[in-house]
Amino acid sequence: MRQPILSVHGASPPVAPETNHLVLVNAPREEASPSEEAFTEAREWLDTLHTRMMQGPDETLHAGMMALHGGLIERRRQWAPELWKRFCQELARKHPMRPFLHQCPFTRHAFERPRGYAGDAALIDYLYMDHAADELHAGREIYRYMHGQPSARSVRERRELLARMMDETAERRPDGRVLSVACGHLREAESSRAVAERRLQDLIAFDQDPVSLAEISRLHPDGIVRPVCGSVRSLLAGKATFTDLDFAYSAGLYDYLSDSVAARLTALLFHMLRPGGRLLVANFAVHPPETGYMEAFMDWWLTYRDEDGMRSLLSETPLEQVANVRLFRDSQDNVIYLEVTRR
Repeated sequence: MRQPILSVHGASPPVAPETNHLVLVNAPREEASPSEEAFTEAREWLDTLHTRMMQGPDETLHAGMMALHGGLIERRRQWAPELWKRFCQELARKHPMRPFLHQCPFTRHAFERPRGYAGDAALIDYLYMDHAADELHAGREIYRYMHGQPSARSVRERRELLARMMDETAERRPDGRVLSVACGHLREAESSRAVAERRLQDLIAFDQDPVSLAEISRLHPDGIVRPVCGSVRSLLAGKATFTDLDFAYSAGLYDYLSDSVAARLTALLFHMLRPGGRLLVANFAVHPPETGYMEAFMDWWLTYRDEDGMRSLLSETPLEQVANVRLFRDSQDNVIYLEVTRR
């Protein structure tokens, strides 16, 4: 198979004829541009892979998903961003592979955006829970593959980390106050002993989606959890504000924020902490293995950051008020965490 990165060198220019000699020169043959050749190769690759996956048993589907993920992330890394976006919008979106993959409820939900935005709480629940038994052959196996991928494991690991940090907050302060920004369904609270035993004073569940907040209210009707409806814009405008927090965190929001907005929000949340309070921000690292599949067939685009990008989030935070900064990755090497403690 040809490589997707092709030579950009054209043919050598014809040698200039000697004076007074009649030379017949054929018109130059038009050659496909490197991007068109790459598109042709990618279309043939998808055609072949789709045919094989359509006819194959479970093992063939699994092998096909591996080949699809590998081929997509390779092309994403090698191609110019403009070519990759064109591939996603013009080729992947219209290819028969897309409806085949959309038999997987997780893949289909992201693409259809039933709540109007990418990465909603119902989508993340597909990674927390295993709904494979509810699906038919192809949808079941594609979903099982996605559920077992490193990014999915990172999401589940993130939930357990947040639950532990809630419990640690309760150990440090019996009157601890916690804020979750863009909380989704707040599934980490279901794993927290401190929440179950009511050893926190307040757990503020802040989100712009009233459907997510309704689910939280149903799960925590008489507990310490307090749903609050609001957006990042309302936080930045000062219309929603919180004080004396011992632990503030945002698990998935920063994956969608620009650098400038993310830095402003980080400084704002830091100022909501009381002395000794901790802020934790999570962000997916640059190019996890599933990135190509997410963008091409789920229309799910994130803002990825490396360690330097995470440090830059503190550009508007007064460092003289910072007691400690910690950067670390999860066990899958997919998610970077920035933890800041207020002096």
